[in-house]
Amino acid sequence: MTMSVYLYLPELHLVGLLHIYYRYMMHGNSNIKFIVAKQAKEIYKYKTTKRKLYRTNAAILFNKTCRHKQLTPTYINISINGKNQQCYRTLKIAKQYRISQEIKYHHIKKLKLNEQLYKLHLECTDKWSSTWPIILQNIDQKLTQEMESYYDNLNKKLDKLQNKQHCMRKTKTNQQQNQFYPRTVNLTKIKFNHEEMSLLNKGLQHNIEKPLEKY
Repeated sequence: MTMSVYLYLPELHLVGLLHIYYRYMMHGNSNIKFIVAKQAKEIYKYKTTKRKLYRTNAAILFNKTCRHKQLTPTYINISINGKNQQCYRTLKIAKQYRISQEIKYHHIKKLKLNEQLYKLHLECTDKWSSTWPIILQNIDQKLTQEMESYYDNLNKKLDKLQNKQHCMRKTKTNQQQNQFYPRTVNLTKIKFNHEEMSLLNKGLQHNIEKPLEKY
Protein backbone atom coordinates (compact mmCIF):
# COMPACT_ATOMS: atom_id res chain seq x y z
CA MET A 1 0.00 0.00 0.00
CA THR A 2 1.41 3.38 -1.02
CA MET A 3 0.82 6.42 1.17
CA SER A 4 1.91 10.06 0.96
CA VAL A 5 4.27 11.22 3.70
CA TYR A 6 4.85 14.94 4.30
CA LEU A 7 8.15 15.85 5.91
CA TYR A 8 8.81 19.32 7.30
CA LEU A 9 12.44 20.37 6.78
CA PRO A 10 13.45 23.80 8.15
CA GLU A 11 16.81 23.57 6.36
CA LEU A 12 17.58 21.48 3.29
CA HIS A 13 20.55 19.18 3.83
CA LEU A 14 21.46 16.58 1.20
CA VAL A 15 22.72 13.92 3.62
CA GLY A 16 19.66 14.36 5.85
CA LEU A 17 17.31 14.12 2.86
CA LEU A 18 18.90 10.90 1.63
CA HIS A 19 18.83 9.39 5.12
CA ILE A 20 15.12 10.18 5.61
CA TYR A 21 14.27 9.00 2.12
CA TYR A 22 16.09 5.70 2.71
CA ARG A 23 14.29 5.10 6.05
CA TYR A 24 10.83 5.65 4.58
CA MET A 25 11.61 3.55 1.51
CA MET A 26 12.57 0.68 3.83
CA HIS A 27 9.07 0.87 5.34
CA GLY A 28 7.42 0.69 1.92
CA ASN A 29 6.59 4.39 1.57
CA SER A 30 7.46 5.39 -1.97
CA ASN A 31 5.43 8.61 -2.24
CA ILE A 32 7.31 11.16 -0.14
CA LYS A 33 6.68 14.89 -0.35
CA PHE A 34 9.10 17.31 1.30
CA ILE A 35 7.91 20.59 2.81
CA VAL A 36 10.46 23.39 2.90
CA ALA A 37 10.34 26.28 5.37
CA LYS A 38 8.70 28.69 2.91
CA GLN A 39 5.78 26.31 2.52
CA ALA A 40 5.28 25.83 6.25
CA LYS A 41 5.05 29.30 7.77
CA GLU A 42 2.26 28.30 10.16
CA ILE A 43 4.23 25.28 11.39
CA TYR A 44 7.26 27.43 12.18
CA LYS A 45 5.03 29.95 13.99
CA TYR A 46 3.40 27.15 15.97
CA LYS A 47 6.76 25.71 17.03
CA THR A 48 8.14 29.14 17.99
CA THR A 49 5.02 30.04 19.98
CA LYS A 50 5.02 26.71 21.80
CA ARG A 51 8.71 27.15 22.65
CA LYS A 52 7.92 30.59 24.11
CA LEU A 53 5.08 29.06 26.14
CA TYR A 54 7.32 26.34 27.56
CA ARG A 55 10.00 28.86 28.48
CA THR A 56 7.42 31.12 30.10
CA ASN A 57 6.27 28.19 32.25
CA ALA A 58 9.92 27.57 33.17
CA ALA A 59 10.35 31.25 34.10
CA ILE A 60 7.30 31.09 36.38
CA LEU A 61 8.66 27.99 38.11
CA PHE A 62 12.12 29.58 38.44
CA ASN A 63 10.76 32.76 40.04
CA LYS A 64 8.44 30.85 42.39
CA THR A 65 11.40 28.76 43.52
CA CYS A 66 13.45 31.93 44.12
CA ARG A 67 10.62 33.44 46.14
CA HIS A 68 10.17 30.27 48.19
CA LYS A 69 13.90 29.91 48.93
CA GLN A 70 14.32 33.70 49.38
CA LEU A 71 16.87 33.93 46.57
CA THR A 72 17.52 37.11 44.58
CA PRO A 73 17.65 36.59 40.78
CA THR A 74 20.28 38.52 38.86
CA TYR A 75 17.68 40.71 37.10
CA ILE A 76 16.82 42.37 40.44
CA ASN A 77 19.05 45.35 41.19
CA ILE A 78 17.71 47.15 44.26
CA SER A 79 19.99 48.89 46.75
CA ILE A 80 19.50 51.05 49.84
CA ASN A 81 21.78 53.40 51.77
CA GLY A 82 20.86 52.34 55.30
CA LYS A 83 22.47 49.39 57.08
CA ASN A 84 20.17 48.83 60.05
CA GLN A 85 17.67 46.01 60.48
CA GLN A 86 14.72 48.09 59.29
CA CYS A 87 16.51 48.90 56.00
CA TYR A 88 17.37 45.24 55.43
CA ARG A 89 13.76 44.27 56.11
CA THR A 90 12.53 46.89 53.62
CA LEU A 91 15.03 45.66 51.00
CA LYS A 92 13.86 42.09 51.49
CA ILE A 93 10.20 43.08 51.05
CA ALA A 94 11.07 45.09 47.91
CA LYS A 95 12.86 42.12 46.35
CA GLN A 96 9.98 39.76 47.13
CA TYR A 97 7.54 42.26 45.58
CA ARG A 98 9.71 42.50 42.44
CA ILE A 99 9.69 38.71 42.06
CA SER A 100 5.91 38.61 42.54
CA GLN A 101 5.48 41.24 39.81
CA GLU A 102 7.69 39.18 37.50
CA ILE A 103 5.54 36.09 38.12
CA LYS A 104 2.41 38.13 37.43
CA TYR A 105 3.90 39.39 34.15
CA HIS A 106 4.76 35.85 33.02
CA HIS A 107 1.23 34.63 33.84
CA ILE A 108 -0.22 37.36 31.59
CA LYS A 109 2.27 36.42 28.88
CA LYS A 110 1.32 32.74 29.27
CA LEU A 111 -2.37 33.54 28.77
CA LYS A 112 -1.66 35.43 25.52
CA LEU A 113 0.63 32.68 24.22
CA ASN A 114 -2.03 30.05 24.90
CA GLU A 115 -4.51 32.05 22.82
CA GLN A 116 -2.03 32.41 19.95
CA LEU A 117 -1.13 28.73 20.11
CA TYR A 118 -4.79 27.71 19.98
CA LYS A 119 -5.40 29.79 16.84
CA LEU A 120 -2.26 28.47 15.15
CA HIS A 121 -3.26 24.91 16.03
CA LEU A 122 -6.62 25.39 14.29
CA GLU A 123 -4.94 26.92 11.23
CA CYS A 124 -2.42 24.07 10.95
CA THR A 125 -5.10 21.43 11.46
CA ASP A 126 -7.19 22.98 8.70
CA LYS A 127 -4.23 23.29 6.31
CA TRP A 128 -2.42 19.98 6.90
CA SER A 129 -5.42 17.84 7.96
CA SER A 130 -4.36 14.20 8.49
CA THR A 131 -0.61 14.91 8.38
CA TRP A 132 -0.76 17.47 11.21
CA PRO A 133 -0.58 14.88 14.07
CA ILE A 134 2.69 13.55 12.59
CA ILE A 135 4.16 17.05 12.35
CA LEU A 136 2.91 17.88 15.86
CA GLN A 137 4.52 14.77 17.30
CA ASN A 138 7.83 15.73 15.69
CA ILE A 139 7.60 19.27 17.10
CA ASP A 140 6.80 18.00 20.60
CA GLN A 141 9.74 15.60 20.58
CA LYS A 142 12.19 18.34 19.61
CA LEU A 143 10.80 20.83 22.12
CA THR A 144 10.90 18.24 24.89
CA GLN A 145 14.60 17.68 24.26
CA GLU A 146 15.23 21.43 24.19
CA MET A 147 13.35 22.02 27.45
CA GLU A 148 15.24 19.26 29.26
CA SER A 149 18.47 21.13 28.56
CA TYR A 150 16.77 24.43 29.42
CA TYR A 151 15.59 23.16 32.82
CA ASP A 152 19.06 21.78 33.54
CA ASN A 153 20.50 25.26 32.99
CA LEU A 154 17.85 26.78 35.28
CA ASN A 155 18.67 24.26 38.02
CA LYS A 156 22.36 25.13 37.70
CA LYS A 157 21.47 28.81 37.94
CA LEU A 158 19.43 28.17 41.10
CA ASP A 159 22.30 26.23 42.68
CA LYS A 160 24.73 29.01 41.78
CA LEU A 161 22.45 31.67 43.28
CA GLN A 162 21.94 29.61 46.43
CA ASN A 163 25.67 29.07 46.98
CA LYS A 164 26.54 32.69 46.21
CA GLN A 165 23.92 34.19 48.53
CA HIS A 166 24.73 31.69 51.27
CA CYS A 167 28.35 32.90 51.20
CA MET A 168 27.20 36.53 51.19
CA ARG A 169 24.95 35.97 54.21
CA LYS A 170 27.75 34.22 56.06
CA THR A 171 30.17 37.07 55.31
CA LYS A 172 27.59 39.69 56.30
CA THR A 173 26.94 37.88 59.60
CA ASN A 174 30.67 37.83 60.37
CA GLN A 175 30.92 41.53 59.55
CA GLN A 176 28.00 42.33 61.82
CA GLN A 177 29.63 40.36 64.63
CA ASN A 178 32.90 42.26 64.18
CA GLN A 179 31.14 45.63 64.19
CA PHE A 180 29.96 45.34 67.81
CA TYR A 181 31.51 47.88 70.17
CA PRO A 182 31.11 48.49 73.91
CA ARG A 183 27.99 50.47 74.72
CA THR A 184 29.54 52.12 77.75
CA VAL A 185 33.14 53.27 78.13
CA ASN A 186 34.14 54.17 81.70
CA LEU A 187 36.59 57.06 81.57
CA THR A 188 36.38 57.71 85.32
CA LYS A 189 38.02 56.03 88.31
CA ILE A 190 34.65 54.88 89.62
CA LYS A 191 34.14 51.13 89.51
CA PHE A 192 30.69 49.85 88.57
CA ASN A 193 29.40 46.38 89.31
CA HIS A 194 27.78 44.10 86.72
CA GLU A 195 24.24 45.26 87.48
CA GLU A 196 25.18 48.94 87.18
CA MET A 197 27.05 48.40 83.89
CA SER A 198 24.06 46.47 82.53
CA LEU A 199 21.84 49.43 83.36
CA LEU A 200 24.23 51.95 81.76
CA ASN A 201 24.46 49.81 78.59
CA LYS A 202 20.72 50.20 78.07
CA GLY A 203 21.24 53.88 77.19
CA LEU A 204 19.91 57.23 78.31
CA GLN A 205 16.41 56.60 76.99
CA HIS A 206 15.88 53.45 79.04
CA ASN A 207 12.97 53.66 81.45
CA ILE A 208 13.78 52.27 84.91
CA GLU A 209 11.00 49.96 85.98
CA LYS A 210 12.33 48.95 89.39
CA PRO A 211 11.92 51.25 92.43
CA LEU A 212 14.68 53.83 92.80
CA GLU A 213 15.57 52.79 96.38
CA LYS A 214 17.01 49.52 95.04
CA TYR A 215 19.70 51.50 93.23
